[in-house]
Amino acid sequence: MEILGQPPAKLRSLRDTPLLVVAGSIAILALALHVGVAFWSQNEFTQPEGIVATQAFSLAQEGKLYYDLKNYPYTVCAYMPSFYLLVAGLNRVGLPVLLAGRLLSLAALAAILVLIWRILFLYTGDRHCAATGVCLAGTTQLLLGWGITGQVDMLAVALTLAAFHEYVRYRLTGADSLDWAAIFAIASLFTKQTALAAPAAIFLMLLIESPKRAARFAAIAGGVGGAAVLGLNALMNGRFLDNTVFANLNPFALYKLNVHFEYMAVALMPLLPVVLLGARPALRTPMRAAFVYLGFAFAVLLLTAAKVGSDSNYQIETAILLILCACLSLHALDFFPLYLGGSKKWVTLLILPLGLYALQNIRVAATGLIQRIAREQSFREQVAGLNPYLGGAGPILSTDSNALVHAKRRFEVEPLIYRLLVEAGRIDARPVLADLDHARFQTILLYENLAANPDTDPEFPRLTASQSDSVRKHYRMVKHLPGPYLGGVFVYQPAPGSAQ
Repeated sequence: MEILGQPPAKLRSLRDTPLLVVAGSIAILALALHVGVAFWSQNEFTQPEGIVATQAFSLAQEGKLYYDLKNYPYTVCAYMPSFYLLVAGLNRVGLPVLLAGRLLSLAALAAILVLIWRILFLYTGDRHCAATGVCLAGTTQLLLGWGITGQVDMLAVALTLAAFHEYVRYRLTGADSLDWAAIFAIASLFTKQTALAAPAAIFLMLLIESPKRAARFAAIAGGVGGAAVLGLNALMNGRFLDNTVFANLNPFALYKLNVHFEYMAVALMPLLPVVLLGARPALRTPMRAAFVYLGFAFAVLLLTAAKVGSDSNYQIETAILLILCACLSLHALDFFPLYLGGSKKWVTLLILPLGLYALQNIRVAATGLIQRIAREQSFREQVAGLNPYLGGAGPILSTDSNALVHAKRRFEVEPLIYRLLVEAGRIDARPVLADLDHARFQTILLYENLAANPDTDPEFPRLTASQSDSVRKHYRMVKHLPGPYLGGVFVYQPAPGSAQ
C-alpha cells in the first residue's frame, strides 16, 4: 500500500486533540439540528424539491416518467431516472415523497463523509488529516443544507465520489477496483447528467498512467453508459433525451455567475489559499489526481452555473473537492505534525483560514436553518388556506409545487420551464390557451396578481403573456394567501358565466 507519509508516533490521538474534538462536536450538532428539521418539516425546502416529489409521486401511482411535452402534463422531468425510481419505490412502501427524498439525501451525505475520510486516509495514512476533512465537510453549509433536501444532487455526488475512491484504491493499493469506479460513474450519470467531473479526471489520470486501463474504463463508463442512455431513449421514443437534455437547456444569464461567485467568496474561498500553498508539493505525488478532479468539477460548475434556475447546489461537488485538496495540501506541507507538535513555523498559521471557513459556514448554515423553520410555519398556514380550493375533481393549474404535493396532484403545466420552452418554440402554447379560454381549470394558483404589473424576472414562474391575458378575461381572483415565496399565492377560479 502506497502511503504518502506517516504521522510521527508522538502525535496525539484524535481524542487528545481538543481542536478536532470541538470541531467534530460542532459538526455533529449542526448535522443533528438539520436532520431534526428535515423530519419535522412537512413542506418543500426548495421548489425543485416539490417538483421532483410530484413527478416521483406520479411515477409511483401511474408508472409514468418523461412526458412527450406535446400533451398534458406539460412538465419536464429534468433529471436522470435513479432518484425518481428510488423515491417512487419508498413512496410505494408508505413513505411520503418529501421524506423519501430527504432520507436518500441524508444517506448520501453520510456516504460522502465516509468517503472523504477513506480518500484522505488512503492518501496520507493520517487520521488527523482525515478527521479534519470530515469536520470541514460536516460544517459546510452546502452539505448540511442540501443534505436534507430531496433533490438528486447529494446522491449523484456520493456516487461520483465513490467512483473516485475506487480509482484511489487502485492507484495506491493496487486493488482491482477500476471496474467498480466505472460502475459508480455510470450510476452517478444515471442520477444527474452533469456528473462528469470524476470520470473525466479518472480517465485523464489513467491515460497518463496506463492507456490500456484508460481504454477499458472508457469502454465501460462511456460505452455501457452511453448504450444505456441511447437504449432508454429509443424505448421511450425520444422522450428521455428530450426531457433530460434538450428541454433542460435553460437560457443562460451572466448575473447568475455573479450570484454563484458571491456565495463562493463567502463560504468557500477561505480554503483557496490553503489549496494553492500546498498544491506544488502535492502535485508531485499521486495526490495530483484530486487536484485534477477539482479542476474538472470547477469547469462543470462554470459551464452550468449561469443557467436560469441554477442554485448553490451546483457548487456541492466543487466544495467537497476544495475540502479534499485543502487537506491534502496541508499534508504535503507537513501541517499536521508541525501544528500538533507545537511548531512556530508559518505553516501552522494555516489553521486560521480553516477556522474562518468553519465559522463562515456555520453562520450561513444557522441562518439558513432559521429561515427554513420560519418558512415551514408560513407554508403550514398557506396550505391550510389552500385546502378548500384543491379538493375538486377538475384539473388544477399551479405555479406552486408545494400545494400539489399536499393535494397529491400532478403538474398539469409547470410554468417556468413550460414558458421557456414555449418562448424557444419547442412547445405549442395553444392547447393550454384554449383550455384557459374555456375556463376548464377548476383552480389556478399563481404567484402574481394579474391586475398588477407583471414580474419580468426570467426565473419568475409565470404563464405566457397571452395565457395570462386569458386568465384575466375568464377567471377572477378569489383568494390571496401570503406565503414564503414572492408575494404569496393568488387563487383564481372561473368567473361567473365563463364557458366550461
